[in-house]
Amino acid sequence: MAILKEKYHSAYDDFRTGFFCKLSLFLGFALLIVYIFLGVSSLLINQNDTSFLRLIYGVSKSGYADSLIAFSILLIGVGFILYFLHYQFAKLAKIADEIENGTEDKELDQN
Repeated sequence: MAILKEKYHSAYDDFRTGFFCKLSLFLGFALLIVYIFLGVSSLLINQNDTSFLRLIYGVSKSGYADSLIAFSILLIGVGFILYFLHYQFAKLAKIADEIENGTEDKELDQN
């Protein structure tokens, strides 16, 4: 029987939310740019063009383009949620610094 150890996390540990926020926002906006490129190119390309352009036209009219916009929206949403969490962890670290250094608000000391 294994005994589980309790894990203590520091107030300065943000679980790499800043990195994952930037990564998901980058991927989300990259997929959005690809979706916009496919949308614009489908307007300019017709079915009778050469094979490479016909391939782009086929992808833009298939379900892959719809999947791109869905994943783009998902990744951008996750990026904003992770940004919020990163901001909250930064505020928690600031509060922990204030408590460790004894520089709490002077209003609390006066009351």
